[in-house]
Amino acid sequence: KNTKNPVFKFNLHYLYPKIFTMKKQTFLWYILILTINFETFIAQPIKYTIKGTLKGSRYNKIYLHHKWNNEFKTDSAIIKNNAFMFKGTTPEVNMYWINFSKDPMAAPNAAFFIDQTQISISAHQDSLMNAKITGGKEQSYFTHYRKTMQEFGAKQQLLYQQYNQALQRNDAETVNKTQAEFMELGQKVKTTLIDMIKSHPASPVSGYIIYQEFNNNPNISVQELEQIVSYLDKNFLNTKFGKLAQHKLLQIKGTSIGNKIMEFSQTSPDGKIINIRDFEGKYVLIDFWASWCGPCRMENPYVVAAYNKYKDKGFTILGVSLDQNKNAWLKAIEKDNLTWTHVSDLKGWNNAVAQAFGISSIPQNILIDKNGIIIAKNLRGTALEEKLKEIFGE
Repeated sequence: KNTKNPVFKFNLHYLYPKIFTMKKQTFLWYILILTINFETFIAQPIKYTIKGTLKGSRYNKIYLHHKWNNEFKTDSAIIKNNAFMFKGTTPEVNMYWINFSKDPMAAPNAAFFIDQTQISISAHQDSLMNAKITGGKEQSYFTHYRKTMQEFGAKQQLLYQQYNQALQRNDAETVNKTQAEFMELGQKVKTTLIDMIKSHPASPVSGYIIYQEFNNNPNISVQELEQIVSYLDKNFLNTKFGKLAQHKLLQIKGTSIGNKIMEFSQTSPDGKIINIRDFEGKYVLIDFWASWCGPCRMENPYVVAAYNKYKDKGFTILGVSLDQNKNAWLKAIEKDNLTWTHVSDLKGWNNAVAQAFGISSIPQNILIDKNGIIIAKNLRGTALEEKLKEIFGE
């Protein structure tokens, strides 16, 4: 599983078309999505109590973190006789998490939603992410969501293994069958999550799901996302997570087909600064990928074929890597015969370009025309070559 410091073990992620991607599952991401400076929602403060038991801990202190008004807030409690407790208030229902460090980004960690009901946590120091957490209706919904995604994740992982095995033995029939099953599973995940949101229109967890699961989802159109956001209760839209969902919708609209690509630049392997404007006059595929991303590597043969066919007709590719290890990045470029221009800041999911475009799952791509206008997004498999055929002909 190619993840870094995941909050939830089940997030594996979505394969084809949505669930055939590697999804950003870093704990940092779960916090960064809350860094937008939302206007504080005026509500009665919620008093909370968190009681926990922690077996096998070599620590004597545990930390409680949350984010509010663009600032991290941290509390701490002594672990005594394998038990700890926090008490406090929060302006509204909010996501909190515990870990063993003053650093809110440190792992391992366990996240939960606080409402007016006491939160109970039972965990082992070596498996904090798998803590059993019970609380009020919001935490129950959050737990249900986690369990559901865990089940889908297990199915996805099995399909991914079957796909890889079929690919290695050149079993085209099984490869095609598995890809079809990926697509079917992706649609089932989408339907299940939408049903959850419709059943909980005023829940912060629903806002969280919209941002996390439908964030730049290649299987969700702007119109569909607008419809999903419309399921939310109007009063809920004034809350932190309601505004989070609306912000995501606005961000996606800003990178939708027909808009001009935002200007950006990043560094190539040899240290040269590459700007998207350097490619004016050409059709450019901006390809977000990483060496560690299995679905990206599986997609690369299609991208290579399209590039080789149309590179002399005014088409090129700019690969934006979400790698952190430069050697792994360069080896993947060589092994997969990716002979186009590549850039990265080697910051993983914190890649500045990826963040600017709201990328939280890969592979993803954006096709722009000679004038920098977005004309297509997330062309997977043979779809890229078919689109280029429309533009350039045979």
